[in-house]
Amino acid sequence: MSPESTARRALASDLDEMTRIVTSAFLDDPVWGPSFPDPATRPQIAGAYWRFMIEEALRFPESRVIDTADTGADTLRAVAVWYPPGEDEVSPEAHPAYDALVHELLGSDAAAALDHAGAQFVAARPAEPHAYLTLLAVAPEARGGGYGMALLRSALAEYDTAGIPTYLESSNPANDARYERLGYRPRQVVHLATGAAVQTYWRDAAASD
Repeated sequence: MSPESTARRALASDLDEMTRIVTSAFLDDPVWGPSFPDPATRPQIAGAYWRFMIEEALRFPESRVIDTADTGADTLRAVAVWYPPGEDEVSPEAHPAYDALVHELLGSDAAAALDHAGAQFVAARPAEPHAYLTLLAVAPEARGGGYGMALLRSALAEYDTAGIPTYLESSNPANDARYERLGYRPRQVVHLATGAAVQTYWRDAAASD
């Protein structure tokens, strides 16, 4: 059974597993690791942050997962958190809760740094309508199995059929070549205060046969 064949839409019941996978995948990420400065508390603080963000994304039926239904296990292998065209990561109604959570988790200085980075990413997003891939992560026990790119290919096939371009930010340069092999092209580089340089990518919808 191919990885793509077990891809499905994410459900609200997947929140815990999606949070586990995303937290683990981005714990030492060049961009997101430093956003949670204390290594001793990073897993707990990052987990609370990512849970909030994933729950916001689950307002829409865009996010996708690869599960282990073929093995009978109650875990996920890969997670892709998507937003449909025209939608923001945090709804207007949730902004007060988001601000309160970030300040509670990080304190004033780190919260301000995270807010500044977030504003840079928002400013970099293209005005053209697009689906936005905000997070792509593979479970630690499933890494190296091709699940992340399989999940991305599955989503792109649907967006291509619908004629919808897609956009993402690559927080780890190690992944850039993988995205480019799927048709993504560099858009611009976002230079963060931490010194990290984040390459953004745009992909036009491929013409269907």
